[in-house]
Amino acid sequence: MAEIIQFTPRAQLSAKDNLAEFIRQCRDELTALGPALPFDENVWDISSSVQRKGRNGAVRVVFSSFEAAQNKRDSPAMAAGFIEFAKAYFRYVHALRPTKFIGNRLAALRLVDAALCEQGRAGNVAAISADVMNRACQLAAENYSESLAPKLAGELETLADFLLEKSMASLSARWVKPIRKARELNMRVGKEADEAREKKMPSAAAIEAMAHVFKNANEPLERYVGATLALLHCAPQRINETVRLAASCEVEQKDTAGSAQYGLRWPGSKGFDDQIKWVLPSMADLARKAIGMLKDASDGARAIALWYEDHPGMIFLDPRIEHLRALQHLSPEQVSLVLFGAEDATKGKSWCARENVTRQGGVYLFADIEARVLAKLPRGFPFAQPGLKFSDALFAVRRFELDSKLSTYMCLFDYLSSDQIASRIGGSGSVKQTVFDRFRLTEDDGTPVCLTSHQVRHYLNTLAQANGASQLDIAMWSGRADVGQNTAYDHLTPAVINSKAITLASSESPLFGGDLNTPKVRVLARRDAEGQLTVGSAHISDYGMCVHDYAMSTCQIVRDCLNCNELVCIKGDHVKTERLRWRRDLIKQLLSKAQADAQESTYGAPRWVVHQRRTLEHCEQLLAILEDPKVMDGAVVRLEGVEPASRLAQAQAEREQQTASLPTRRNHLLERTKRGQGA
Repeated sequence: MAEIIQFTPRAQLSAKDNLAEFIRQCRDELTALGPALPFDENVWDISSSVQRKGRNGAVRVVFSSFEAAQNKRDSPAMAAGFIEFAKAYFRYVHALRPTKFIGNRLAALRLVDAALCEQGRAGNVAAISADVMNRACQLAAENYSESLAPKLAGELETLADFLLEKSMASLSARWVKPIRKARELNMRVGKEADEAREKKMPSAAAIEAMAHVFKNANEPLERYVGATLALLHCAPQRINETVRLAASCEVEQKDTAGSAQYGLRWPGSKGFDDQIKWVLPSMADLARKAIGMLKDASDGARAIALWYEDHPGMIFLDPRIEHLRALQHLSPEQVSLVLFGAEDATKGKSWCARENVTRQGGVYLFADIEARVLAKLPRGFPFAQPGLKFSDALFAVRRFELDSKLSTYMCLFDYLSSDQIASRIGGSGSVKQTVFDRFRLTEDDGTPVCLTSHQVRHYLNTLAQANGASQLDIAMWSGRADVGQNTAYDHLTPAVINSKAITLASSESPLFGGDLNTPKVRVLARRDAEGQLTVGSAHISDYGMCVHDYAMSTCQIVRDCLNCNELVCIKGDHVKTERLRWRRDLIKQLLSKAQADAQESTYGAPRWVVHQRRTLEHCEQLLAILEDPKVMDGAVVRLEGVEPASRLAQAQAEREQQTASLPTRRNHLLERTKRGQGA
């Protein structure tokens, strides 16, 4: 484990001397990113310390200037004086707060370097002031997207806090970033909200284009990308999870009803564990075909990888040229045959010249060719990703097999990363021709089809929201550890939400018990004027439906549904009934604890005893009805006598109660008056 050093500035030293000591400690004493880190170099390879899921390329930190980074060049470097601090800060902060998203941290340093240069203070860390940080933030807003700029501003704020705490700059007070994260527009109306939704969702033309690629894929590139897009439509997966699928990922089992179910072993990410995800029956055939395409496409590369596992220290030769292994020397034609599967003297000579293979009398030593090829085996071999070997990776590919301008190696293989897939569907500008361009597919207005893999994830989540899936189910389906993150993927328009509410309110389906405004004979809970479902709005809750009116204020008793008169349960919804059982058992435990605390005179405990008793009573009343076999599935159940959630409804009920008691109070007064007169 890397050693962590807390740098403490010395009061007797100047800012310049403290900076020099900080750089020295980070260079000589800190071991984060590896003890052999080439600190004085301007390019660091930190692949052994930072591994990113779904990617197999080298992870490099390039301390280039902001201008060079914008123009995709490795040089020139940051200004002298600042670059030493940038290296020290990058290593120091990574030791305290490791991250796989190193690009944001590095970009923030480039922005500050650029701001200093603009103000004529190039390389002077001590001259960093609030003005410098503001200009760096302005550069972020001008040159990066609306979603990325706030993240870079956060990194700048962290950097400013560090400089202020360590007394290394001209900051006299805490600098606060002026860029804030844009508010979510999912549930807002208007042009701005519509544009935000369009950016997150694939267009109808893009969805048709993805289907076209999958159906008509022929070349290896088309088959890899087309199958990936198909799998992304089978479940809302992240691209890094998809490219980490194994060739042995398929699972087929029978469910409790005896029906065959098809699933895939999906690797998890972002706090979610690996698991088997069952594919919807309507999508099972599509998933099977996509996995079959990937198996066929990667079969050759996986076979080569397996051969190298079984024959370490030896070069792979196609079985048809295995006889060449017995030769001591190879001609240029034979070299080309070994490398590229075709006798081409020019290719053989060119390759040997690039690799500095010595030519002896017009031929080359077989051992030299073998050594050069073995040195080119992929980083981390035999593992493409942690726990996934190249020989079992669905996204294993022969080296340069997907590049039309380079010859495919017949003895080497690589891993098709998520970045390479993204670039071929328009997610980045590193590839000039996307897979959609190959088929001449465009948007309806004639512009190129460009999308990101994450748009498909947003699309499937929105479909699930539109069709009434529970938030827990959506989170589980998406491989999401936090249910609260569902909101960012819900792009239902107000028109769709309103249409769903109207359909739900007027539905004759027994699942919802018919029109929510009309009492049905099968409804057990009595519905008088106080118990009617008087509003046509409804949304899914943990135990059934909540009929809180859209026109009212937000819910006053969030997550206390069992003590709310707006909770409606549906008989036959086994998932929500099971949640009620789980809640009942939990409440019993909480009630027992509250009673024990009340006996010990713990302050506030008696109020919790009353609350837990009332909640348990409501829960058991609902379960008694929902578990009753005499109650028909689809019946709408709503408890009466429960306190209204609306403060207005509570006030109205209290006023009606007071009004009803007025005659009784008047009679009492008259009676007392009569008795007084009689006396």
